Amino acid sequence: MQATLQLSVDTLSWAAASTGYSLPEFAHFLYKTEQTANNIAQGKLTVEQVKKFSEKAKVPFGFLFLDTPPKGYQPDATFVDFRTVNQRKPLSADFIKTLRDVEHKQTWYKNYLTSIDANKLPFVGKFAENQTIANEIIAKDIRDTLKFGNLKAKNTDEYFSALSQACENAGILIFKNSIVINSTKKPLSVQEFRGFVITDALAPCIFINGADSKNANIFTLAHEIAHIWLGESGVSDTYVDAQNQSEAKCNAIAALVLVPTNEFISLWDNSSDNARDKIKQLNSHFKVSELVIARTALTHQKISRDLYNQISEETEKAWLAYKENFKDSEGGPSPKAMVRIRNSKTITNKVIELVKNNKMMPSEAAVLLNKSAATIGSL
Repeated sequence: MQATLQLSVDTLSWAAASTGYSLPEFAHFLYKTEQTANNIAQGKLTVEQVKKFSEKAKVPFGFLFLDTPPKGYQPDATFVDFRTVNQRKPLSADFIKTLRDVEHKQTWYKNYLTSIDANKLPFVGKFAENQTIANEIIAKDIRDTLKFGNLKAKNTDEYFSALSQACENAGILIFKNSIVINSTKKPLSVQEFRGFVITDALAPCIFINGADSKNANIFTLAHEIAHIWLGESGVSDTYVDAQNQSEAKCNAIAALVLVPTNEFISLWDNSSDNARDKIKQLNSHFKVSELVIARTALTHQKISRDLYNQISEETEKAWLAYKENFKDSEGGPSPKAMVRIRNSKTITNKVIELVKNNKMMPSEAAVLLNKSAATIGSL
C-alpha cells in the first residue's frame, strides 16, 4: 500500500484552477470514488495520484510539492495567446475548461492513432521553418491539400460544413461550440476569443467559438488552418488590425485561402457597379461573407476604411438580430448532429465504432463525448 502524502491545498487549488475547476471538482473529475476524491480535496495523495494530477492538470510534477503556488507560471508554453494586445484580458476559467476538454479528446485520438501506427500529416508545420515564404504560396498549398475545388455550397452554412468536412477528411479535428461543454447557462465569449488551434503532427485540432456569427466562423476556421501550416498553437481573435505578427500573417493567408487574389481582382475590375454592389456580387460568388470580401477589398485598396467599418457594423447588427429572432424559433442541428459538431465528427464516429465493436466501454465513450452512458448506443 502506497504512503499518503500531505500536499499544500493552496498549491493543488492553483493547479486545479488551470483546468477551470475548483480543487474538489477536479478531484471528483479524476476519481469517482467519494473517499478518494475527498482525500485529494484535503491534499492527501499517493505518489501515483500526484502523477495523475500533474498529467491531467498539465502542471509540472515537482510544482505540486511546493508549499505555495509558483508565481507567473504559464502551464502551456507552446500554446500562445495571439489575441490583440489592446483587447487582451486573462483567459477565463470557462475558456480553460473548454481548452482542457478539447485537449482530452485530442490526446485520446492521438493515442489511438499511435496505437495503429498512423502516419504523421505532411502539411502540419510545413512552413514552420520558412515563414518568409509568400502568403499566396501557403494559401495555394492549403487550398490544394483541402481540395477547395471540390467544395460544394449554396450558402454560408453549407460552406462552413463543407470546409469543416474537408478538414476532417485531411486529418484535422474540428470542434465547434457556443457554450462551455454542455452548460447552456455558460455561453462562450466572442469578445474573449473566436477560436483556438492545437497543432500536432498526428492529430491537429481547431475549436471554433459558435457564439460568433456564421460568417465569422468561416474566416476563423481558415485562420486557424493557417496556424497549422505554420506549426503554431494558440488562441486567436482574427481582429482585422491584429498587432501580433503571426496573427496578421494568418489573417492574410486566410483571406487568400477563401478569396484568391487573381480571381478577386478579375471579378472586381470587370464589374461596372459601385463598390457596395460589387461586394454583394463577389460574396455570392465566393460564398463566404460580405465582410470577408470587404476585408479583401480593403487589403487591395479597392474600398475605403470607412466603407469597411460600415459593412462590419452592418454585419454585426444583422448577426445580433438573427440571434434574437432565433431564440423564439425552432430548428438547428439535431441532438445527434450536435454531438458530432461539438466533439469532431472523426472522433465521434470512431468512438461509436469502437463501442459497437465492444472495443470501448460506453462509460469511457460517455466521458469523451460529454454524454450519459445510456445515450451512447443511440448515437
